[in-house]
Amino acid sequence: MSNVDSRKFEGKSTWMRLLPYATLGILVFSLNSASDLNYFLKGYLVLLEAQAGIVLIYFLMSKLARSKKR
Repeated sequence: MSNVDSRKFEGKSTWMRLLPYATLGILVFSLNSASDLNYFLKGYLVLLEAQAGIVLIYFLMSKLARSKKR
């Protein structure tokens, strides 16, 4: 067993995991609020951009986590 108390690191890692998703939300909102498109088209684009962004963030974070372990 390790002598390191893992509870000290829990707060920082959860906050840092939220940051990319919050940044994605702000980016998607700002890109779509500036456009003069139909409301249905704006909603569709928000859903597509959010889904694609979440998938990209997930794979990027998993790749970074694997590289830190090595």
